[in-house]
Amino acid sequence: MSALPARPGLIALEVSGASASIFITHGTVNLWFGRSADHNLVAMVLKVIARVDSAAEHEKVITCLFEEIGQLEGNGYILTSYSRQGDRYRAIFVVPFSKERALNLFVDNVVEELGQGDLHLSLRWRGGSARMRALSRELERVKYFTTFQPTYKEQS
Repeated sequence: MSALPARPGLIALEVSGASASIFITHGTVNLWFGRSADHNLVAMVLKVIARVDSAAEHEKVITCLFEEIGQLEGNGYILTSYSRQGDRYRAIFVVPFSKERALNLFVDNVVEELGQGDLHLSLRWRGGSARMRALSRELERVKYFTTFQPTYKEQS
């Protein structure tokens, strides 16, 4: 597929391949990785998103020991809240794609979770038509995705 046309009113874009699909809107990027997605594919997709919008982020809930909270913060995760649950803690972090260390750890976490099955993720980003087109171009360059399906606002 060639680059998306500069047609006005782009409101969504769906990009898919064998082990990954991405649904992109102006404020959200929804990802699906199939169990067979490997580390290289996960890293490529997340790093392309970070390159197009370094302000992209993911909210991640982790149940862990108290000491692990500090380790995750040391790797760039941003703690937003936590509560004790028995001998562990339920912590909510924001994973900022602007921090390479946090992004690399997130890639590793995603690959680890894929060992249990398919995975759906939701990211916040500062999308708009221009960034959606830029992300489409970047994803096209990696030669993995086979379907690029834009949705445009109907003209009245």
